[in-house]
Amino acid sequence: MNIVPRQLVATAVACVVLTFFVPAVRADQGEIIKELSVTNTERILEAMKVEYTEVSAGTYRFNLGGYKTLLFNKGKNLQFYASFKKKTTLGRVNDWNAGKRYTRAYLDKDGDPVLEADLDLEGGVSYGAVAEFFKTWVTSVKLFTQHIGFTN
Repeated sequence: MNIVPRQLVATAVACVVLTFFVPAVRADQGEIIKELSVTNTERILEAMKVEYTEVSAGTYRFNLGGYKTLLFNKGKNLQFYASFKKKTTLGRVNDWNAGKRYTRAYLDKDGDPVLEADLDLEGGVSYGAVAEFFKTWVTSVKLFTQHIGFTN
């Protein structure tokens, strides 16, 4: 039986809400954005009910199902980053990259697996695309940790 931590389920459910999150975050449902402000990033994290810490301007740390995640908001692009203290093989990482889309995995200089995802805003995206990016990250972290054999 596959048991999902309650926090991960709550976060995933909250992500679904992002498709309809607070009108104050967006003026018009069809609005195309090319840059995401710090304020709007924080509103999204709050809508997800994520307890986060701003570690530097535009960089947020939070737990996702017990795993530490960073979100870098550079204004015109967003990046999620998570590093795991679980040894795995390069072959497992390559299997992930060959079979999954929207994220990339690699082994860092210490041999720890890392998962990343980027969203470029410069060409313009909808808030729905941003919400999907967050939902995809939640799902990817869960699946990646299962893929490398990491359990809480």
